[in-house]
Amino acid sequence: MPRRRIPKVFIKPKNSRDTIESTTVNKINRQASVVNPDKNTQNVHGEFFSESSYMMKDIVFVAYYTFNTPYETEAAKLKASLKKLNLLHDIVPIASVGNWQDNTRFKAKFLQQMLVKHKDKNLVYIDVDAIVHSIPIHFKDYTCDVGLRYQDFRWRKNECLSGTIFLANNDRVMKLCETWEKINVKERANRNNLEQWNLGSAITSMKSELNLNVKNLPPEYTFIFDSMKVMYPSVKPVIEHFQASRQNRGNA
Repeated sequence: MPRRRIPKVFIKPKNSRDTIESTTVNKINRQASVVNPDKNTQNVHGEFFSESSYMMKDIVFVAYYTFNTPYETEAAKLKASLKKLNLLHDIVPIASVGNWQDNTRFKAKFLQQMLVKHKDKNLVYIDVDAIVHSIPIHFKDYTCDVGLRYQDFRWRKNECLSGTIFLANNDRVMKLCETWEKINVKERANRNNLEQWNLGSAITSMKSELNLNVKNLPPEYTFIFDSMKVMYPSVKPVIEHFQASRQNRGNA
């Protein structure tokens, strides 16, 4: 008996003459359900803009980039967003210290330098390919040593994300950054280990010894523009990361 041929089913979106194949819709829904246990998550606070910047006077937002690379353009965007919100910031150009991996691993050393340079301020580090849409007002009340996002993805569970990091300016955080730098140096030949994984290792190894108080940031503070939009559709990004390294790893 010949096999019955099943016709393709199409779904017509509302208010559109375009059609989407049902299998595509199902695939998107399956992906979202896997990585999205918190699809109803909401922002932890409303939006704050330049008129509230006085509440952030004890925090400096810091970043770095390699000059004469496409990251100069990214740095200009980040700086403009911080200026618009009237937030204290220090965005520093550096000469390349090697390849893309080496330049990202410089982050641990850079933060040590910033802790010394801004000794009377706490820091918020932001990857230079990000934009600050509104003031991350929660940082003003942080009493932890370190704040960063741990995120479950399909490809990796409980991943330590270093795109946005709150750092209290104290000896414990300095020692953590020193340990992080040592792991980066040790792992130099291992191109598969990202600097943020090394930061996660440093926190795990030093948390008890240093009595570190580590806080998990809300998703809107380390909001990856595409994957986290699927994971948290109800969240409006405060600090949005655009992952320029996907295109620029060879130019960094």
